[in-house]
Amino acid sequence: MITKVNVLIDGGFFERKFYEANRKSPTANDVVKEVNKVMQAVIAKTNGDTKDILFRVFYYDCKPFGDKVWNYNKTQKIDFAISATFLSKTAFLKDLAMKDKFALRLGELSFDGWKNDLHNPRKRKPDFKQKGVDMKVGLDMAAMATKHIIDKIVLIAGDSDFIAPIKFVRKEGIQVYLYPMGHKVKRNLIEHCDFLLK
Repeated sequence: MITKVNVLIDGGFFERKFYEANRKSPTANDVVKEVNKVMQAVIAKTNGDTKDILFRVFYYDCKPFGDKVWNYNKTQKIDFAISATFLSKTAFLKDLAMKDKFALRLGELSFDGWKNDLHNPRKRKPDFKQKGVDMKVGLDMAAMATKHIIDKIVLIAGDSDFIAPIKFVRKEGIQVYLYPMGHKVKRNLIEHCDFLLK
């Protein structure tokens, strides 16, 4: 029996864990390699009972912040659209959107002022907050389950906030695999998934 698999990636989580493991930011090709690795782990868990095929990859992230804001001392405006971070993140998301079977689901990044830099207390750094990303994940999971588009979901994330949508899709007959990229996740998140991939 052929089973369709969707891989859902929490982009912020993925980029953080990838950097911790590799000391560099991921490229679009790095994401593809990780998805291929995940699919091999799913197939190994299935153990030949079904034929698992990748249907689509959803990458959830925020567009980089590109507005002009006053600096901490209000002496000049900073244009984030010309920053190295903005340019590299924009290029990364464009590359990712061109990959086969990839769909970008983008929320917004809001600027919430300035906060202390933990590495240098005399400095301030921008305080950005994600908006709408977790909600998009939950709504997409519910749509996939109710429309019976796929049979399995692989969630690359580590946030217990996803427990509610996980419980919903499992009730609809979808198997859920969790791939936390070596992150120590809470026990209740593991308990609500069918399989933990390592």
